[in-house]
Amino acid sequence: MHLKKYFTAGFLGSFLLLSACTKTGNTGPAGATGAAGPAGPAGPSYTGAISGHVDLYDQYGSKILTGLSNVQISLNGNSIVNPDATGFYRFGNINTGSYFMTASNSGFGATRINNFQYLSDTLNHDVKLSAIPGFVPTTINSTIIATGDSVALTFPMDSRTRNCILFVNTSAIVNGNPANYLIVYTKAVAANTVKPTTILIAKQDLTDAGIMTGSTVFIAAYGYVVGDASAYEDFGTGKTVYTAISSSALTATFTAP
Repeated sequence: MHLKKYFTAGFLGSFLLLSACTKTGNTGPAGATGAAGPAGPAGPSYTGAISGHVDLYDQYGSKILTGLSNVQISLNGNSIVNPDATGFYRFGNINTGSYFMTASNSGFGATRINNFQYLSDTLNHDVKLSAIPGFVPTTINSTIIATGDSVALTFPMDSRTRNCILFVNTSAIVNGNPANYLIVYTKAVAANTVKPTTILIAKQDLTDAGIMTGSTVFIAAYGYVVGDASAYEDFGTGKTVYTAISSSALTATFTAP
């Protein structure tokens, strides 16, 4: 009986001693990463169609129901189709892949649908174009004030509301191309009045665009559509491309306050 107790006590003591003496060393360096496995097979390719409808809008934003078949639609810069009289268009025999589409029409701002994926069956992509406005500012006046530069524009009177657009740049070339503007402002031109339409180019906006005090600033004012349907994003800059603007502009310069 006593021997059993001593044996048990001795065994436990040895176990505890061994446990207490156990020491964990530092983790060794990780082994080399194995080679990548082979690429999996490409996904299936399908054949189908890309189709949709074309809508046209005048400078006031109202839908135009005629002349739809005059629009030219291009897929990846190659295939060109014209819609039918109802505005319906279709590209057939399209394979799975990445595409872009452009659309143009005389008297309208061109547009572009960038980088969309066709998978299978029939993919719908509607196209919308806005007319190039037929009006331009008649006068432009730039006045430095405490908060920036106040630009006053006058336009021929019209019974309907229109828009104007003002581009700001630090070079003399100023228009709706992303490379040719740093800041852009739009504003409604009131109907049935010849009172000036005023746009404030805020000093903070100039600073945010990297235009420093004392710099020469170039501005260009254009007639602009209501509800621009032609504008699209330039993938290179992330800025908007404006094509539905008047064919000419009034320009001015000022010194950044």
